[in-house]
Amino acid sequence: MESRKVLKYKAAIELNSVLKIMSSLSLSNPSQLIVRNMDCFELDHLLMIGLPGDQLVSQLLDEGLGRVTALTRDFSDYRRLKPLVGNHNDRFFLTFAPVLEEPLSSPVDGVLIFLQKSKPLMDFWLEMIRFHVAANVPIYLVGENDEGIKSWKKRLKQSFSDVKSVDNARHCVLLEACGAMNKGAMNKPDQFTEKGAYKTFTVQAMDKALSISSLPGVFSHGRLDVGTEVLLETLNDLPSGNVLDFGCGAGVISAYISEQPEERHLTLVDCDAMALASSRKTMNDLGVENFQVLASDGLSEVTGQFDLIISNPPFHQGVKTHYEVTERFLSESHQKLKVGGELRIVANSFLKYPPIIEQTFGRCETLLSRNGFSIYRAFKKV
Repeated sequence: MESRKVLKYKAAIELNSVLKIMSSLSLSNPSQLIVRNMDCFELDHLLMIGLPGDQLVSQLLDEGLGRVTALTRDFSDYRRLKPLVGNHNDRFFLTFAPVLEEPLSSPVDGVLIFLQKSKPLMDFWLEMIRFHVAANVPIYLVGENDEGIKSWKKRLKQSFSDVKSVDNARHCVLLEACGAMNKGAMNKPDQFTEKGAYKTFTVQAMDKALSISSLPGVFSHGRLDVGTEVLLETLNDLPSGNVLDFGCGAGVISAYISEQPEERHLTLVDCDAMALASSRKTMNDLGVENFQVLASDGLSEVTGQFDLIISNPPFHQGVKTHYEVTERFLSESHQKLKVGGELRIVANSFLKYPPIIEQTFGRCETLLSRNGFSIYRAFKKV
């Protein structure tokens, strides 16, 4: 018969296994694939780019990974990950920004990138990695099949001498690229910033052409999208005062409003570090003074009351429409508006927004419908 001490030890092992399983269940599919291939990440220093806001970092560090330096462009993920920084005794360093601007504190022996839908953004990040990381360091890329991960094996072969599939599970693929980059391996840049990655395009506001700047990964990068173009047609009758531009992207809407003669203070909000940098550059280049750019998860960081909340809201991901996100934004918008304040949004005409707006505001007007988009307006009465 086994001793009580042995039984307790076995029970502790079983409990630990159960806790690991429960932890894995809370991970995204790409993160679960990483855990499944934990032996690839028995490293001293891992650079993680675009990581999700789950418990993967904690699991990797608990399993013996030395330290992690991480970059995220998503403020909602940053909010979830930030508490983990203090839990790992200076082994987890997290940045919310478009790029890693400071040199790494110590050399890395592995890089893990989470696939982004924007190919220009991925190319931009790979160039950033080339600046910060030695040529012989393995680079792992993980992503879901419906995000286009399978095409990246061929794309990576254009730059790396050795590319292979490590694993395929959970509708995801893990790729490894290593060996000196084939193109420009000896021409490492002296510095790396986002400055050279901006694309500019013009938007006509009355008799002035406004120069708009956007970074890779920003919605409608380098061009004016149809929805915003339709919205701009209705911006000839707006309240003055405090304006909140939610999901500001490259700053097109605020730039357009800033050209109007009425006195306004503009607050540009987005969860994407690339968008925030783009909006800041757009507004600064135009010489706008009365504005601020704010990172926020929804309206989590927004304070004060507004006379106008205006948005081309990012409410759909792929083919899925997220009405819960819509309802939360509209409810919070109602709370952030002054009495008599206005909400104005543009949306795909097929989306059933009017009933949702009416539920919160009581009445919804359709100002314009054109090219598959509709402009909705509502006022806060009480």
